[in-house]
Amino acid sequence: MTDTEREPCAGRAAGPAAPGRPRVDMSVEAAHEQYAPGRGGPPGGGHEVQVMVRLRAEGLDATAPRRPPERSEVIVIDCSGSMGHPSVRKIAAARRAAAAAIEMLPDGTHFALVEGTDTARVVHPRHDPASPATVAASPASRADGARAARALEAHGGTRISSWLSLTRRLLTARPGAAFRHALLLTDGMDQHGRAEELRRVLDDCAGEFVCDALGIGEGWDAEQLREIADRLHGRVEAVVDEPPHADLPGADLPGADLPGADGPGADGEGLGEQLTRLFRELVGASTRRTLAGLTLAVHTGPQASVALFRQVNPTVLDLTGTAVRDGGRTLLPTGAWSDETRWYELRLRVDPGHPSVRGAREARIASLRLEAEDAAGVVLPREERITVRWVGEAPPTDLGDAGRHFRRYTELEEATRAGCAALGRHDVPCAERELGRAVRLAYELNDAAHLDRLRALVTVENAAVGLVRVRGAVDPGHLRKLIARSSRTAPPPRAGGTEPSPPGPSRDGPGGEGGGHSEKPPVRCRRCAEWVRPDRFCESCGHPLGEER
Repeated sequence: MTDTEREPCAGRAAGPAAPGRPRVDMSVEAAHEQYAPGRGGPPGGGHEVQVMVRLRAEGLDATAPRRPPERSEVIVIDCSGSMGHPSVRKIAAARRAAAAAIEMLPDGTHFALVEGTDTARVVHPRHDPASPATVAASPASRADGARAARALEAHGGTRISSWLSLTRRLLTARPGAAFRHALLLTDGMDQHGRAEELRRVLDDCAGEFVCDALGIGEGWDAEQLREIADRLHGRVEAVVDEPPHADLPGADLPGADLPGADGPGADGEGLGEQLTRLFRELVGASTRRTLAGLTLAVHTGPQASVALFRQVNPTVLDLTGTAVRDGGRTLLPTGAWSDETRWYELRLRVDPGHPSVRGAREARIASLRLEAEDAAGVVLPREERITVRWVGEAPPTDLGDAGRHFRRYTELEEATRAGCAALGRHDVPCAERELGRAVRLAYELNDAAHLDRLRALVTVENAAVGLVRVRGAVDPGHLRKLIARSSRTAPPPRAGGTEPSPPGPSRDGPGGEGGGHSEKPPVRCRRCAEWVRPDRFCESCGHPLGEER
């Protein structure tokens, strides 16, 4: 075995794909040599094997489905009294953003607009409150929905658990909908002993729909929104009512010249512009998904089981709890897809002393296969087999390129959150130590957006060694923004191999199956490496697209 005793298994298509046909590729990276001392002992020992999996879907956006997929969308706007204080700017921005999101919904998408206070109420479409429902998007219903959004008023309290309960009721009322998405905006949090109620509601909602959560203003809890988005497999976004801070002290020091900048707030965007762009981005990302579901089926014998499964890029999501045992295999859902790339970490717990593998120097411990939901015409990769060679002496630790990359991102998130927690309790020495470690890791990872957010909290004296000083006045909004986005990652640097083709007609030739695309060719985002439309901002990660356009 070459490649420093690692087993890179490139994704292979199940036969040649016709030009223009959508496909999903899979590549797998796992350490081949595994240390297993005392294999002659009784079975029952445990050993974990880390497997990094990259899935890349392309051509989905360029292929019209045989029939439009059923979609449901619920937009939830916090209309508590605090949204109108100290000024009406927050509720005004929310009205504008909600109207813009409704106006971009595709025809046929069932949608509803929910007003969230200490209760939850559907303000569009208007129905008997005892039987709330959604309405199919059409020019007339979109116009009515946008008018309802522009009429929202700030009053009452905050009870996010009730908002999510009504959202679940609306979205599950149409069980045939393959794509169910919610967008939730708040400037507050559930309080007064409602944490347990929120957890119970999240238990009910998990697996039923995807929810993106946004915080605005100064009263929302970043950890609570992280919990909501993590449980419901969505994104967390923060809207900070300030221009970009690239001109703050420290921006001209090492690490300040890395490519990329933070998305929201760029180019002096105001509150309304930021929120409207984020609503359009999140709703657009949801409505572009055309593959209802991809499931990673892990076949193991009695000697192995799935110990952990998590998405590690573009955001970190623990998906272990979604695993379903099906005979001798474990099904791991990855959700709905458009043209995109995601990375996953799979850990297999293996018993080297099990009779089925004890006598073998090399053993096949698992095989991976992709299964797609309602995916006629999508070319899927062949099965990937995971084999290991047992050795009696511990080999040098080698996580592989992808494993090392995402291990450092785990350390970056830990340092970032520890530093923010220290700032919250006014422990400046601890905050400088942890945030300095975060600055060093972000610098080494070339993550300019994370560095930019860190500079709002600290003055960077030397990014390469993590030397920082906490700023005299830290804006709580920037603190919440950093916590909210600390689970974002960038993909590993590409090491050889062929680059993916840009999506759309530029790959398949003029007049291909991808009709209806922008006349301008797609561009590759320098931050997340995805092919995206040449807009002002990357629709995948929010990074400003400058030279790429």
